[in-house]
Parts: sequence; C-alpha cells; structure tokens
Amino acid sequence: MKSWKKLLCLATACTLSLGLLAGCGDGSTTPSDSNAPAASQEGGSSADEGKMFNIALTAPFTGFDPLRTNDSASTYVNTQIYETLYRIDPVTGEYNCLLAADYPEFSDDGLTATIKLREGVKFHDGTDFNSEAVKYTFDLIKDPDFGSARASIAGSIDSIECPDDSTVVFHLSYEDGVLTAKLAHTNSAIVSPTAQQNQDLMVEPCGTGPYKFVSSVSGSNVVLTRNDEYWGDKPAIKDVTMTVISEESTAIARMETGEADFMPNVSVENISRLENIGDVTVETSEAAQIYYMILRGDSYINPVMAEKDFRTALCMGVDKEGYVEYIMEGYADAAKSVIGPKITGYDEEATTHNIAYDPDGAKAILDAHPGWADEEILFLVPSTPAYSKMGEYIQSSLKKAGFNNIKIETMDWSAWLTESKSDNRFDITLAAWSNVTRDGSELMEPNFHSENGQRRVRYAAEDIEAIDTYISNSKTTTDMAVRTENLLGVNAILQDNAYVQPIYNSVNLYAYNTAYTGITRDAGGTFYVKDFGYAE
Repeated sequence: MKSWKKLLCLATACTLSLGLLAGCGDGSTTPSDSNAPAASQEGGSSADEGKMFNIALTAPFTGFDPLRTNDSASTYVNTQIYETLYRIDPVTGEYNCLLAADYPEFSDDGLTATIKLREGVKFHDGTDFNSEAVKYTFDLIKDPDFGSARASIAGSIDSIECPDDSTVVFHLSYEDGVLTAKLAHTNSAIVSPTAQQNQDLMVEPCGTGPYKFVSSVSGSNVVLTRNDEYWGDKPAIKDVTMTVISEESTAIARMETGEADFMPNVSVENISRLENIGDVTVETSEAAQIYYMILRGDSYINPVMAEKDFRTALCMGVDKEGYVEYIMEGYADAAKSVIGPKITGYDEEATTHNIAYDPDGAKAILDAHPGWADEEILFLVPSTPAYSKMGEYIQSSLKKAGFNNIKIETMDWSAWLTESKSDNRFDITLAAWSNVTRDGSELMEPNFHSENGQRRVRYAAEDIEAIDTYISNSKTTTDMAVRTENLLGVNAILQDNAYVQPIYNSVNLYAYNTAYTGITRDAGGTFYVKDFGYAE
C-alpha cells in the first residue's frame, strides 16, 4: 500500500466512549495535533489580514441551510458558519463540547438527557443562542413538513424542555445509544430562529460559527469573513472564498499559479502534478468513508433486477480490488462489507458476506439464464471526477464478466442527489457515505431504512421489515454487543441479497499551499478553517 498508511491515529469506539467521561474543559475545539496553530485572539498578524484564503471545490454546493443539505460541498461551507452542540476531534476521535458546556447527563432509565449550554453566545444576526434556539432547531428537524436532510437525527426525541436559557432537556422515546454522536453531526447544527423565520438560509446563512456569510454566486462561489464577535478563539485566517471548479485540472492550475490555496479533494492521478508544485503539499488523513454500488431489487426499469441471481452476477462482475490497485494506486482499501472497519459496530464477521470478484461465476449464472447477458441495465453515474472514472471502470469490468448492455447515463451531481431517489431512474448507481459520527446506526438508517432513509436502495418486499427492524434495534440501546449484532444483521441482508456491493473504503486526499499550517480533514471528511493558520 502507498504512503497513506502513515495516517493520523484516530481513537476506536472504546476511546470515543472514554472521551465522554472527561469534562469539556474550556470548550476549546482546536485539535490536539501538535502541528495545529494556536489561533490568535487578535485573528492573525496584520501582514496576513489582506490575503484571501481560496478553496477550490470540484463539486457544487446545493445550499447553506445545514438542516436541509447533506452533500459534502455544502457541508464544507456550513461547518464554517454554523456550530453543533459537540464536535468530534479530528485527531483523538473524542467528543469536544462546542455549543454545549458539558456532556449529556442521562437519567437512570436513559430516557432523559440534560445538557448545559454555553452562555454569552450570539448568532450572526444578534439573536441570543439559548435553549429555545436548540429546541427550535430540533423541532424543525423532527417536522416532516420541513424537509430535514437527516430527520433520523431527532428520531429518538419525543419532546424538548427548556427549564432556563442555558439548560435543554431531551425527553427520549427510547434509550438512544448514539445521541451524543447525533448532536455532533453537521446536520444538527443550531440555527437562529429569527433568521430561519425571516430569510432563506439556503441562500443567506446565519449561525454562531467563526465565519460569517458575505456573498455568493449560485453554483459558483461563496465568500466568508471572520466573525470578530465569535465566542471562542478567533480564526487566524480572516477572509475565505470557496469556488466551484468542476474540472480538476483547472483547479490544479490555480494551485500552480497561487490562485487557490487548498483543494479538499484530489484524485490519485493528479498527485504527481501537485507534488511538483514547489509550494504545495499533498497529504492524506484517515477517513470513515465508503463508496458502493446500489442494485435495485425492485427496479421499475428492468424487471430482471428483481432476480437475486442476476444481482449476484452483477456483484461478481465488479473488480474492486483491481480498481483500488490500478486506479486508486493503493490510496484506498477494497471494501468487503457495508459497515467498514473504522465504524463503531464493525466486526470481522461482516466480511464473510462479501460477494467477491468472480467473472467466471458471473458468466456461469448468465449462461444458465438465456437472454440475461444482453439485458439493458441503466447505470446512473454522477458526473464528478471520482464517480465518472469509477463508472467507466465498472462498466468495463462487467463487460468482461459477460454483461453486454450496461448503459451509462451521466448526471450532474446536484441533479443526481434528487433524481437517484426516484422510483424509475436507474437499475444500478454509485454512491458514497462519509460517516461524520463514525457510528454504524448513523450509516445504516439514513442510507438503508425503507422510510427514514434516502430510499435509493429498494428491496424485495420480504426483506424490508427485517432491514428496518435490525436498524431500529441497533439504535435503541446502549448495549454495544446488541447494537453490533443488529448492525451485522443489516449488513448481511444487504450483501447476501446483492442490494449493495461495497467498492472501497477511502482516505482523505487533499492538497494545500505550504504558507498555511494545521490543514487537515477529519474522518467524516469535514474541515474547519478555524483550525488553519499561517506557517512561520
């Protein structure tokens, strides 16, 4: 394997649990990485004040409301503007307090969680941050008419009480084993009730974070500036522009000329070009992200997709090991289960359900069913660089396994996010999931639950209840053995019945100008400009 193996050592699930036993301290969220800058209370030296920090995004953002967006590019923007109650440290993996002043205090039966909030915090519009703002935010997430991107975050919350401005009490309908993780998820960021009711946060965001919104050109760029009234340490970098540059070669050209300072996503084939730029560093960090292929068991396009043997043959035709070796050049691991080794709830048993690359086995299935080899299969592929390349490789791999009619349709990323949920849009497609919380239930529910999930994967009727039951049981207890048993149950159905073919577990691969330091991405793929600083 390549140099990505020299990664930051993130804590395991046990360490995450131990992290909850410690106090929140002073609430600082600067990572414990010794290379991270000590953010200046004055916001950096005056010599650096005039330099815009330029970030090149290779996928477009869809909006700036953290409750209604869940794509990576939007999250990159929103994590600078909004804040959650907790944040996972990108180095230690422990939960840090952010807008919460301490960790949840649970009742003996686990059905009540009391959280003390940070005092003296204001939203960018001047609205006070308090318990009512927290209640307002989670009531929105719970509201089916609102359209939350991750309604499952509030799935356990029955009601919310605000005994005073700095205390919020969550009354739960069940013992939620992942409540703290949910409260650290970017889709649970607290919004200003005033701003939410008087403006469209999708185009005019307003949070409590270290950066404030300045302007945006739809689908093109967004400009942020430091929040000089921020409650915590002020960021060293004052002004930030994130620009959408769909062609990666163009983004790299801007790194070469100094017009871009940071690329959060870099393709493997461009590593050498970036490494040849004198003042640019290419780095990796550990990721809790999986890329996978979805196979619809009830496709309205081609009825043959309902045949388990046909889907199994498709899975057998995917040479994911070859893709990792020859295309990713070792900067990834071929995935053998839906729930990956960096996710809480993983067990080696999950890999026993892997449908391995077996082109001869695929051909044997096709030969046993005349006509299957020539069935037209609609393969919907997002047009971003990573997906386009993967789609072409898989199409070629399936052809070698005997599938003669795999038809690729490429689609703009923003359109794919919506259309891939439609009933009659594809037979197979590609997807990815960056697990911000690194929790198995928070992987399974939003992706694979028949009602609470995104409904991209469709199952045979007899499997729906079992999948939903396993997911429900995995999140309604704090007993890790029970949670793991149920998460493995979901994984087994998804793979044994060939609804999902995991492709690879990725690493974060990014590049930045060496004039800056402290730049990294956490295991969920997120970065925080607040953590960045200027190299000496």
